[in-house]
Amino acid sequence: MICLMGVTGLDVTPSKLGQGRALKVRAASNHSHGSLIKSRKVLHVIRHGATEMAAYMALHKYGSPHQEPLRDPLLYDTVLTREGLRKVQQLAPHVASLQPCPDAVLVSPLTRCLQTAAAACKLLLAEHQVPMVAEPLLRERLTLSSEVGRFPSELRTDFPGIHFPADMPSVWWYTATPDADPRDVSREPQEVYEERLAALRHLLAQRPERCLLLVAHWGVLKALTGADLHPGEMTTVEVQL
Repeated sequence: MICLMGVTGLDVTPSKLGQGRALKVRAASNHSHGSLIKSRKVLHVIRHGATEMAAYMALHKYGSPHQEPLRDPLLYDTVLTREGLRKVQQLAPHVASLQPCPDAVLVSPLTRCLQTAAAACKLLLAEHQVPMVAEPLLRERLTLSSEVGRFPSELRTDFPGIHFPADMPSVWWYTATPDADPRDVSREPQEVYEERLAALRHLLAQRPERCLLLVAHWGVLKALTGADLHPGEMTTVEVQL
């Protein structure tokens, strides 16, 4: 059972997210990695803001019989649009006043999430000593160039306020084989994606914090919480992992 505790942020409609009612979702397996660990957590979650890839896709409607097949515009590790950045900046006072206050912030290492976290958590980090850490398991399922990431050495330079663990792999996104070109766009198979989500639930359950703030992507957050968030939206849930 996942209970939606409340909705905080901009352009969030209670009817869309089902505020004030319980959302029934398929229970996550707790048998992954041979563990029976169960943990109850409060998760504040933010979906990253609107991106340049999304803007491109909105202008190029694929799938119609009258139009050509999908062509990846090769917007590797896509960034937020100007409007997308403006919207997540407006989340900062809401994030700073979250109750309970998050004990840690975990962020997908894709640039759009790092930008979102840096902007939305600016006041929170100024007022509280909350660690903000990149977590590769939160990344988007790889389908296009926008999900191909960048090396941690580059990200550390661009986002000095976010901790990138020393043991974080250089290539932390999906590749078809270990020796594949890191910039090859190979669709992450469904079974691989689901195994990663199970590993994410296991990791979150094992963490000592009671309350976490996650900055990630629609599919990952939907799987964890059942919430259908638009870009730049946030909510709070209590989950049994």
